[in-house]
Amino acid sequence: MLKTPPLSISAEDAASTSDYLKGLSERSSNLVVVAQSLFARCCLSTLPESRLRMEDLHAEAIDLGNRILSHPQPDQLGMDPVLVIEIYRLLKESGFEAGSMRAVVERMAPELLEHPEEMQRLGRVRLIAAKLEALGFPIRQAKPAKTMAAMLKSPEKWFSAPAAEIAEIADHVLADQRPLDLLSSRILALIALAELRNYRIDLGCVLLRTVLQLGQPCPESEDALNFIALQRRRDGRYGFPNQFVESSEPGDDQHLKIYLPLTVNAVWLHSVGELSSRRWQVAVGA
Repeated sequence: MLKTPPLSISAEDAASTSDYLKGLSERSSNLVVVAQSLFARCCLSTLPESRLRMEDLHAEAIDLGNRILSHPQPDQLGMDPVLVIEIYRLLKESGFEAGSMRAVVERMAPELLEHPEEMQRLGRVRLIAAKLEALGFPIRQAKPAKTMAAMLKSPEKWFSAPAAEIAEIADHVLADQRPLDLLSSRILALIALAELRNYRIDLGCVLLRTVLQLGQPCPESEDALNFIALQRRRDGRYGFPNQFVESSEPGDDQHLKIYLPLTVNAVWLHSVGELSSRRWQVAVGA
């Protein structure tokens, strides 16, 4: 059986990426940037090669939580709830309870329950609800709509699905923690490769994380992981403004629009890949 390895990263690589992320956070007053940087460094801290530890990030998480709680319009921040939940989960699983972050996460369950039933059936909302439920918060995820439930059982139709629908499918699969057989794994990995070829990195990485978490190793997922690994830059960031032509040194706008999102996705894959590798080692008795 093919064994998909985690993305290769050395202690030095992890350190340079952490420094890059921390530098962006320290220069920015944008809490979305701060949250992305913190989440990515939490992911780096889960890697055995990394010298970064969760205890180093605990105080930052508390500060971020306090800044969100004290913001006059926290619902206008444009922050991804999944990243906020994941920051809290990763810290908690490492033995660090960030009270202010818990208070932020606690607000999400009643807010989700206020949404109309139709919205609660959406993949992204179901994924957020599933993550909250797994952490013990009082919420249960809604069932997907009948048309989506049928789509989830028909992986052969995923190839013709538009990008928005395939992203929705991935969210539903992750919300349900639905194991993927080899066929479904290969289909999602092939679609991820197509998205990466078009440099739609966010969607490609979502599909790859889904395959790594719930699927089976396949050559297509290895090819996609190698594509992401090749996006690494010497200063620790990931990505290029153009995949064929290198531009002049970017300003802050390019860092926030291109390099930070891709770097977050890459280190998230590192973390998920490491967990996936351990899972498969156990499965094959290594």
